[in-house]
Amino acid sequence: MSAPLRTRAYRLATRLPDRARRAVPRRALASGPLRLPGGLGVGLLLDPPPLTHVQLYALVRGSLETPVQEALRRHVRPGDVVYDVGANLGFFSLLAAHLGARVEAFEPLPGAAAAIRRSAAHNGFGDLRVHEAAVGAAAGTAAFLRVREGSWSHLADRGRHAQTEEEVPVRVVALDDLDLPAPSFVKVDVEGSEVAVLDGATRLLREARPVLVIETHETNAEVADRLEPLGYRLQNLDGPGPVRGAGPVHVLAVPS
Repeated sequence: MSAPLRTRAYRLATRLPDRARRAVPRRALASGPLRLPGGLGVGLLLDPPPLTHVQLYALVRGSLETPVQEALRRHVRPGDVVYDVGANLGFFSLLAAHLGARVEAFEPLPGAAAAIRRSAAHNGFGDLRVHEAAVGAAAGTAAFLRVREGSWSHLADRGRHAQTEEEVPVRVVALDDLDLPAPSFVKVDVEGSEVAVLDGATRLLREARPVLVIETHETNAEVADRLEPLGYRLQNLDGPGPVRGAGPVHVLAVPS
């Protein structure tokens, strides 16, 4: 089956009721990558996501989180370095690489990290590296909760999710400790651990001054408290409300 046909089959599967979709073996629809039909990454090849993925509909259409896509389009240029913290299946890592950036993706779950590597290989992105680790305030090892819906998995110190399937130890790194090229753009989606990511990146934020896109999870005030003293201007990408009181949103942080 060709990539366009695989993509069409996946798009049709997203319209099935949840129970029916979960009963379809993924291998019945895809023996190779899907081709994104729209969005910033139109034409890119994506390793087939699980049919249970909560954002499957948008993933296979290339329309996932369009405000984040627009931030990438506006702020990432060829030759830039992009950190994708909490990369999940690597959708935004692929978009950044497509824009010509060198990408450092951080994803602690082995299955998701392997999917990113396959997608990078499908597209010939040799400058997309995957670090199999969570990102936090300090280096070490921590308990990580693997949730039935993989994109909701998170470090155990954020509290137990009702759909938790297992608890596994993962490596944790702090961005300030890493010997990597300094980023000009950082995307953070870590299911509640975003403040810890910022606490482990204070020197990087002061010296490299990257643009950030952060998905907040009831951490808006704490995120603002970390970034505003460093001279960052915060914008709610999902609506007109002020960041501090907006609830779970995507925040664009631009250094002044």
